[in-house]
Amino acid sequence: MKRIRDERLLLQNLKNIRLAFIVQTLGLVAILVYQAVTEGIRQVVGNPLWLVLMLTMVVISVLQVGITFDVYDSTSMREKNWSYFSVLAISILAGAALALLARFGPDQTGTIETLIVGGVMFFCFLIPFTVIFFHHKKRSEEED
Repeated sequence: MKRIRDERLLLQNLKNIRLAFIVQTLGLVAILVYQAVTEGIRQVVGNPLWLVLMLTMVVISVLQVGITFDVYDSTSMREKNWSYFSVLAISILAGAALALLARFGPDQTGTIETLIVGGVMFFCFLIPFTVIFFHHKKRSEEED
């Protein structure tokens, strides 16, 4: 097997892989959303595609955190006027959206299960956003 030595071809190859990954992920999400709407959340969680999607997202997130910290400087956070309130609001909205889908979807899950689903989603958004937010805040204070 030949190795690619030209940097332009290597970069194009990486872009092609990224595009294929995006298309594949969107396809998995579309299948799971369709199944959630037609059959309910419980059927989605039982689907092996759910496990593949979750494992893929965890791996890519862990790998991207190091790159994100190095590539994006804290000025982008200041330019967008991010506050911790906005991080909290995004997390609450994500948790509420999934809780509502669980409660009023085809499954009609109970109140306790709905609160658990919403709470887990809330913390799944809150923890990474908080880590990134405080890392950017610390870096901006070091620059000043």
